[in-house]
Amino acid sequence: MKVAFVTDTHFGYRRFEADAHRQGRDAILSAAREADALILGGDNFDTSLPRMETLAEVTTILSEALAIFRSRGISGVPIYAIHGNHDRRARGFVHPTELLAQAGLLVNFHNRTLLHERGGEKIAISGMGSVPEDYAKAAISQIACKPLPGAFNIFVLHQSFQEFDVSGNDTFITFDDLPGGFDLYLCGHVHQPALTGKVLNPGSTVVTQMRKDEVGQRGWLLYDTAARKGEFKPVDSRQLFYSILAFDVAKPDDIRAAVEKEASRLAATAPKGGPEPLIKIVVKGTLAKGLGTADLSLPHLGDNIFVENGMNSENLRERIAQIKLSREKKLSARQQGMEILRKKLEGAHFTLGDPEQVFEALLEGNGKFLAEIKEKIEKTS
Repeated sequence: MKVAFVTDTHFGYRRFEADAHRQGRDAILSAAREADALILGGDNFDTSLPRMETLAEVTTILSEALAIFRSRGISGVPIYAIHGNHDRRARGFVHPTELLAQAGLLVNFHNRTLLHERGGEKIAISGMGSVPEDYAKAAISQIACKPLPGAFNIFVLHQSFQEFDVSGNDTFITFDDLPGGFDLYLCGHVHQPALTGKVLNPGSTVVTQMRKDEVGQRGWLLYDTAARKGEFKPVDSRQLFYSILAFDVAKPDDIRAAVEKEASRLAATAPKGGPEPLIKIVVKGTLAKGLGTADLSLPHLGDNIFVENGMNSENLRERIAQIKLSREKKLSARQQGMEILRKKLEGAHFTLGDPEQVFEALLEGNGKFLAEIKEKIEKTS
């Protein structure tokens, strides 16, 4: 049987919304034409509360995919999905992937094992949607899904792994933490493809963070369970070209000239006739004596060329390091807020309930809930 794995489509990502829609649609519909089942690996949406327009677009794409499956004699709903960290909501709240499941457009297999059969072959799809990184190991040990005898067993999750991480974050799980007995492990979340080893990941279908690990072709994975072999299937996408320019006691004019030259060089390496590439140039180092970052204005070279100024400022370097660290930990602003709240609640002498539900209520401005919090705090003060 052939199984397609499409992950991190980030539908609704506002910075490159057209890219997310076009490239995600290409991946999903191509998968429906070639595979016997389609698995979506999380971060299907860029936010847990997508705009209605985004929901409508994704509904249309999935309806098209189901029609393609039916035209090939594949009945039912052969699209299986888990949520990611971007489209995750607190326990008890419906996230957008579950909303699509309730509409009959896909099947949510978070903490479930589902059997898919075709032509006498059986695959069992098990998985765990994204959980906070510090809970991942415990969550894996408590999952209800198990391998099924007589089937090709697939386990899917959306987490960070130490093996995929360059920051040395030991709070991430390792391959050794995965449940045993499965024939194939698939993972989303990391946007850089990993096509060999114990855990396979085709990477995202769209560039979002413009990091070095997003350089290269975007695409999806087609896995043949009989041959036990995966094939990366590229989509027609805007590729990212990334470069770092380092300077020592440099003059602004020299930096600007170097940036323009590097932008031209990177643009020339893009495939001819393809989509306009994305170009990210980071400049770092020191300016000539007596000059500060305010003296360096970098040129605007086009809407697809992004230049990051990291010159000559300790404060700026510290801020960049903090941003880099948070990105390496793969934390969205929502997740960072959730972590801060959890730590605050751990030190409180009163209980407000599930921290994730508290956070969701605070974000949504739930007046009744906020009033209850105020009353509880006042009683314990």
